[in-house]
Amino acid sequence: MASSLRRTLLTFLILLLTIFVVMALWRTRPQPEVVLKKPQVTRVVVVQAVARDINPLVRQTGLLRPWRVASLQFEVKGDLVERLVEPGQKVEHGQLLLRLDDADYQDTVTESEAHLTETRAAIRRDRSLLGLAKENRKLAEQEYQRLVKLGEGSLASASTRDSARQQLLKLSSDEARLAFSIESSQARLVWEAAALKRAQRNLQRTRLFAPFDGLINRVEAEVGDYLQTSARVVELIQGEFLELYVEVSGDVAAALTIGQKLIIKIDGAEQEGELTALQPDPDAKTHTHPLQIRLPADGLLPGMLGEVLLPLEPRSGALVVPPAALLREEGRAFVFVVETDRLQRREVVPGIRYNGQQVILSGLAEGEPLVARDVEVLSDGIKVTAEAVESGR
Repeated sequence: MASSLRRTLLTFLILLLTIFVVMALWRTRPQPEVVLKKPQVTRVVVVQAVARDINPLVRQTGLLRPWRVASLQFEVKGDLVERLVEPGQKVEHGQLLLRLDDADYQDTVTESEAHLTETRAAIRRDRSLLGLAKENRKLAEQEYQRLVKLGEGSLASASTRDSARQQLLKLSSDEARLAFSIESSQARLVWEAAALKRAQRNLQRTRLFAPFDGLINRVEAEVGDYLQTSARVVELIQGEFLELYVEVSGDVAAALTIGQKLIIKIDGAEQEGELTALQPDPDAKTHTHPLQIRLPADGLLPGMLGEVLLPLEPRSGALVVPPAALLREEGRAFVFVVETDRLQRREVVPGIRYNGQQVILSGLAEGEPLVARDVEVLSDGIKVTAEAVESGR
């Protein structure tokens, strides 16, 4: 019993000693050294905004297309009975291209001519009858006046007078009816003459002619086809000239004038063209101004690419920066200006690019330092240090 108690006490003492040692070791453990990190400073390349006198020459690429294109269609319906041209064929102004079956239209002309002839004959007849009716009415009027003078005392004279009066009224009515018939026939004559002219025009419309000298680009009908008036059957292009279609920004459009001579490069060769059209109101989607430049088609084909040199107004003291200095977001442009050691994000209005530099119209002053590149990873207000200062030239 005493031996068991001693073992229990010994175990308890060992446990207490172990706890004491563990606590002593925990209290005397080494403390971790606190390391204070320096705030990170972004290194940037800085450039100054520079004012320069420039004579800008903008290069724009566009697509050559036919200067004049006509989509031809018939103005009347019918079966196509003759096709006289094929794509690529040269035609002259007034040359017959296609022909419809004109039998029904010829019959309409014949009917209109017959109606017109009949109406003219009716007018001649009625005019002749009207002349006779006027003579008869005058004679009847004279007879009636004679009977009135004979006296009013006898019953026979009164009866004769009444008969003469009735005859006079009848003849006057016939005269008025013939006059109205002539007047209405003359109106019908005008209507039938118009109908004849319309029938003759429709007969002429069964033939499709070239409106100008050119090249047949497409023929979209075959002999035997029944053609409607809304269907395009021939596409004709003017082959002497082509036009270069280009879309430019507002500042470029403002410096151009209709009739201005411009240099166009196509496959390494230069040609002179003339500015023939310039849309003053920009496109609602692209915010650009379409323009057209006419040039001779010598050796050129629609679909080729051309580069036009557009000389703009010379500018004195234009502010320029590297293009990589601009941050573009949702149609707006920003730069990061360095103020002391922090960045300020500032909105600017960019102009054209000239000689590898971006013109700034407003929002920046000459000599202001700004970040030259890698602006996509920067944000407003961060601390920076300039790695180098580059010239804006």
